[in-house]
Amino acid sequence: MLNNEYIKQTFERFAKVVVKQARTNLTKGGHKASGSLYKSLADWTIDVSKAGSVSLKFELPEYAVYQDKGVKGAANFKSHRMAEFTPYKFKDKMPPQKEIKNWVRTKSIRFRDKKGRFISHEQTAFIIQRSIYQKGIPQTLFFTKPFRRGYSKLPSDIIKAFGQDVDRFLTANFEDKNRLRNGGNT
Repeated sequence: MLNNEYIKQTFERFAKVVVKQARTNLTKGGHKASGSLYKSLADWTIDVSKAGSVSLKFELPEYAVYQDKGVKGAANFKSHRMAEFTPYKFKDKMPPQKEIKNWVRTKSIRFRDKKGRFISHEQTAFIIQRSIYQKGIPQTLFFTKPFRRGYSKLPSDIIKAFGQDVDRFLTANFEDKNRLRNGGNT
């Protein structure tokens, strides 16, 4: 049976490159608050079936998709083009305030009222929550861009790896057949 070891290694290299570049995009883009999204990028699985097919699955948290693709705001801002080409849109629900409050605390963000006094983290989180709901979340494509770049190179890498796997398979089978013809002597 054909061993897909080289093909599996090719997918592993592809996944590592995508994750490394996506992490770089998060860091350089200033989208690394708590680091949980950054850390979660390392979660992927490669499955090789008995039939010989290979699949790669990146396991990202749900909000990673919104961070990557963006979300249109509920309000119609004609001059605001944060997430123009996204399939997602805020309609009747605001983003979760709990997560925004955690982010506000992590980043030590506090707004001031008209008298110059600091308002609470909860009030700051609500203002940010309402703004996100109205304006949306900008597209970052932190994951999509490295995935597309790597994916464009993947077919030629898979062909090379498949050739190496076939070579290994044929070499192993011919050596076994030659040993059997020679009476088990090597």
